[in-house]
Amino acid sequence: MCETRTIESRMSWPRNNCLILGAGRSGTSLTALLLERAGYHVYRTAVPPDEGNPLGYFEDTEVIAANEAILKSTYRSAQQRLRRAIRRKPDISSTGAWLLDLDYRRLKDISLKPALVQKFQGLFSHVPFAYKDPRFSFTLGAIKSLIPVNTVYICVFRDPLQVVKSTKKHALGSGIVLDDRYCFGLWDAHYRCILEHHRQIAGQWLFISYQSLIDGEGVGVNKLSRFLDVQLDYELVKQELSRSSGEGIVPQYVSELHEQLKALEMIQVESQPLERA
Repeated sequence: MCETRTIESRMSWPRNNCLILGAGRSGTSLTALLLERAGYHVYRTAVPPDEGNPLGYFEDTEVIAANEAILKSTYRSAQQRLRRAIRRKPDISSTGAWLLDLDYRRLKDISLKPALVQKFQGLFSHVPFAYKDPRFSFTLGAIKSLIPVNTVYICVFRDPLQVVKSTKKHALGSGIVLDDRYCFGLWDAHYRCILEHHRQIAGQWLFISYQSLIDGEGVGVNKLSRFLDVQLDYELVKQELSRSSGEGIVPQYVSELHEQLKALEMIQVESQPLERA
């Protein structure tokens, strides 16, 4: 009895900060929901739920605005929009950089403006935090010097065909028509950038698939719970939330990247506790 109480106490409150990474429509909202209910600070002002995410997005509007401020020069300027138009890429200025297909080789050109330093410092002062934003795929390197050392990284990925179908539907709701080719490139861009950050940024990383989170055995939720050393509520996971089934042919370059992510998911990593003052 005493041992059981000790385990429950150890897992009763979050011990690490988290950044939740992954392309949009990949299960990051579900992950953020689990962490928000476990006691993490996920947002102050949230993006409201809608038909695409009926339970909510669990994204902080200030985090989104700060990440957009970093990325706007990569796609919002007149020159960048013209360049995208010439290359027959969609104008995504109305929806934001979650639909950006940034080449990972351009990450070195993304920098943090001095005016945003205080903004991120303020956001990171709400410990233990668990912020989620697809734009972190591209901004993580720019803000790495500001990220508290007691932060772990959770990369959530999902079957590319399912993501492509869901992304096209979600973008259409904002009046943006995307084709499969662009969406596969979008998926690829997010995860190649994340893997580049993984190579360059020290710390504890967990790669986890959306399918493992929603399976009936609770394998993914249990793995995430052990990694964070916090109790997560499996009852929050509903398989019916997985509404997009994918059909079609996945390009080889995407399939190979998906296999890399699945291999990383097999690695067992234990996180370190957050040091409190």
